Amino acid sequence: MSEINWGKIKWQSRRGMRELDLMLLPFVEHDLPGMAPEVVDDYMDLLDATDLQLFRWLHQTESPDSERRQKMVETIIACHATRAGREGV
Repeated sequence: MSEINWGKIKWQSRRGMRELDLMLLPFVEHDLPGMAPEVVDDYMDLLDATDLQLFRWLHQTESPDSERRQKMVETIIACHATRAGREGV
């Protein structure tokens, strides 16, 4: 990805499922911008999954279908854990 379109990434992160939005949107707003472009590419790949797949992966009831997606899910979960209990973030 040569130039990152943050608006597009944020829009695609809005899944319409509250449980996903509460994890993905803060990740895109606070964590992803400071990460390497390769991680942004991995995140965009993750967004190709269905809402149900994302829900199951992020709530760890199923494993992602690739190592690349597994690492991205682990990153999102770890970032989400650092925000636990902090309102609005």
